Amino acid sequence: MEPHGQTHTKITLTESERQVAEFIAKRRFESCRESNIVNNKKGPQSNYETDLEGMASELAAAKALNVWPDLTEDIQAHDLIYNGLTIDVKTTKYKTGRLVATLGKKNKACDYYVLLVGECPTYDIKGFAKRENLLSEDTITDLGWGKLHALTQDKLTSLSDFLKEFQNG
Repeated sequence: MEPHGQTHTKITLTESERQVAEFIAKRRFESCRESNIVNNKKGPQSNYETDLEGMASELAAAKALNVWPDLTEDIQAHDLIYNGLTIDVKTTKYKTGRLVATLGKKNKACDYYVLLVGECPTYDIKGFAKRENLLSEDTITDLGWGKLHALTQDKLTSLSDFLKEFQNG
């Protein structure tokens, strides 16, 4: 078994995949603003950039897991379903970025969370965390944007270990 956080998988979207990400991100951006949905982004980036990176990273994670992403413009509590389990895809451009979730996620928690680091069209899948490992009192911190749940990359399970868990069981 690989040590937690020691491996990663690089995924680069094709030009067509990037165009799909841009199209869906634009529709989600427009739909959310029309519906007055507040973006819970953590950082100084624009809402559109958050939506684009979110959609592109969802496509990258789906590609790595060989599943279809949700391509609707509706905002769901989860981004992917793998083996019947819900996954929330989180992304950051910071190489040492953490897997983060808002404190309100407990009400709409997914089974797993995955951290991708990069910018469209290329991402590194840094690892996965089970809901109970990310959304605990022990993970609450403030990274400068208010309190949230956060795990460092060394606390995450690699993609290969995540996949092995389902092959063995």
